[in-house]
Amino acid sequence: MKMTKHNPWLTIGVILVLGAFLLGAGAMPHHAEAISLGGTIGDLVKIFGIAWVVDRFADDIDRTINSLLRQHEAEIQGHTKVVPIIRVGSGTAVGAAQIMGPQSQVEKVQAVAEVELRITGSVRARGLIPVTTRKGLSGTPGGVGGVGVSANIKFPL
Repeated sequence: MKMTKHNPWLTIGVILVLGAFLLGAGAMPHHAEAISLGGTIGDLVKIFGIAWVVDRFADDIDRTINSLLRQHEAEIQGHTKVVPIIRVGSGTAVGAAQIMGPQSQVEKVQAVAEVELRITGSVRARGLIPVTTRKGLSGTPGGVGGVGVSANIKFPL
């Protein structure tokens, strides 16, 4: 884990912005069709917004997660980093993940690939695999050994 001095007001600001976004997304009126951006365009706005937030505030999100875990006596040993979760096949950012492991391995990770499998009817399995690229995720992506996902921040799309 990197030891850097951070501005607590920035961390509070990030938490407030994410909280306002999540509250606003859940409180949108259903009858406001006049301002609807449409399914695909609306999803693209959400997706690019998620990717930007993760890229811009990754260090602040990482410190916040580590602080919360430390408060509950669940501090992570080793190096941590926050990266976007990229859906395999579509290549879209759908959330953020905190990864953990040896510093040399964590530094290789650029994203976490999300692979979803439908087992039967309503039973689904989801795999989160730390990977070395953000682009061209299709099929079965190769993972980075020794690195695991320690936190998952999922945005409903």
